[in-house]
Amino acid sequence: MSSDLDLLVDFYQLERQRLLLEIDENKREQDYISVDYSYQELGRIQRELDCLLTLKNPEYPKIKNLEKEIDFYSERDWPHPKMAEYYAPKVKAFRKELEKLKSKKEFICSDETQILDNALFSLVNDEIEGFSIFDEIEMHFKMDISKNEVGEIRLDLKVGERASAEHLKKYRLSDVPKLIYDEPSKSLIALFKVDRFKNVLPIKQTISKIVIATNGYWGIGNTIFLKLHP
Repeated sequence: MSSDLDLLVDFYQLERQRLLLEIDENKREQDYISVDYSYQELGRIQRELDCLLTLKNPEYPKIKNLEKEIDFYSERDWPHPKMAEYYAPKVKAFRKELEKLKSKKEFICSDETQILDNALFSLVNDEIEGFSIFDEIEMHFKMDISKNEVGEIRLDLKVGERASAEHLKKYRLSDVPKLIYDEPSKSLIALFKVDRFKNVLPIKQTISKIVIATNGYWGIGNTIFLKLHP
């Protein structure tokens, strides 16, 4: 069975393919305004896809960089034949390192997914007051999940001033429409109603989207922490 992360990767890969086809079609119709818009959207999708693939495999950025280096040094038309000979050993070393990285077992994150599931169900069942998700000691990134007085699940993403919130919403979190800025807490917040079936998937998906989309903004890296509030 595919994990939530695999399903998200599949979704973003399909979105990327859809945008590439849309760009080709708009180019044929000479609709360059739409082409420009689609390229901007494609860049956002690619950044989020890269973050997802890095979560699946921490070596992914190195693999992509090596692939770019190999393409650059092996397919380029050098002004002098001697240059191709000079860079051949470099390309060979890159290929060897790339093969080594690709042979490593893929990073598995099912345990981390289960930890989040357990925390959400404990909150819904009133076993805990809430929990926090944050990055290492500095806490550049911090998200609090709790239950309010009317039984809704409240998500608080600490962002600081309104200008930072607007920047994040526009450039990183445009596909998380539930988020609104809350002045007293200096946070972007989202509220979720939980039905009698206790479906926490929309909350989990929103948390995942926020972590992935803000990775580059705060430089979260591959490790985040979850702390329960009993």
